[in-house]
Amino acid sequence: MPGSTIPKIALEEAFTLPELANNSNGFTGPNGGQDLVQDLLDIQVRRLERMKASGVSFMILSLTSPGPQDEADPEKALALARRANDYLAGEIQKNPSCFAGLAALSMHDPKTAAIEARRAIKSLGLVGILVNDFQTVSADGKQIVFYDQPEWDVFWKEITELDVPVYIHPRLTTPDVSKRFLAGRPGLRGSAYFFAVGVSLHVLGLYINGVFERFPNLQIIVGHMGEHLLIQLWRIDHRFSYNTGVLKPKTEKTFKEVMKTVRLTTFSQLAVFQTANEVNNRTSQSLLVGIMVLLHCFMQSRKSGYKGEVMFSIDYPYETMEQGPKWFDEITDLSQEQKEQIAWGNAKRLFKLNCGT
Repeated sequence: MPGSTIPKIALEEAFTLPELANNSNGFTGPNGGQDLVQDLLDIQVRRLERMKASGVSFMILSLTSPGPQDEADPEKALALARRANDYLAGEIQKNPSCFAGLAALSMHDPKTAAIEARRAIKSLGLVGILVNDFQTVSADGKQIVFYDQPEWDVFWKEITELDVPVYIHPRLTTPDVSKRFLAGRPGLRGSAYFFAVGVSLHVLGLYINGVFERFPNLQIIVGHMGEHLLIQLWRIDHRFSYNTGVLKPKTEKTFKEVMKTVRLTTFSQLAVFQTANEVNNRTSQSLLVGIMVLLHCFMQSRKSGYKGEVMFSIDYPYETMEQGPKWFDEITDLSQEQKEQIAWGNAKRLFKLNCGT
């Protein structure tokens, strides 16, 4: 395969709807935002060309963040989710040998979310769900919903019956949170830092409120090498073990046990490290340490019983199609079998794909 030694399935790869294109103007991509909107809109031309050139044989697409999660009106949020899912299914049908998709949902109401999830999976043929962290439910952004309370059990029950994974993806904080926590430091609001804070909080909320215990077959995906959770694994359980009363998690499971079932994506952030490595040797040395810490943490967790799976991702078009595969192919710290599982085997099995890799 051109430009690559191992075929790859990439699963954190974004698109946008034509009517949402202007919403992405404030985001930046690898070229400082140049062509980002056009790359989000394009599915069948430049994206396919870059996939072929970079050795990405299959891509799982999802509506770019924040999607319906930033729509405070429940009817409009549902309409957006249905529109996105219908549009995505239509694009996949144009090239099913190269694309699959994750459904967008309005998360205002658990029953409504469950109904659209079933339609997207059973009627449209999408292979999983992606929700962008919390749901905004008030126009001023001060009221938000997480999915870890008992009323959401009807949704999680439906997801486990559908037997599909849910990707909990980051989104920007609300203006209210930004004003209170990030005044004077707006650059921390997005992917540099607060994306990981939001998703980590959400996943830990699912854990301490017993969602993983009530639904042991629930399949959750967390991106960017676990959004800091993997590195904090020991400390989280250690500190929770001291908690009593209302502070004690509502579950008999340790967080480490839960993380054995959580899938991670990686290499979108690590692709950035590789790009920076080419700038100067000093940067290269410090970032290489960061990469090795992540790999060591993952491998040590595997040795101590971590059974979760890691899956290749790029985060296109917020990262370049070229750098992620290039960096991955040059890794020497994993066996060929491990690299093949990360590159395509784990994703193919989890999403029950019929692609040719």
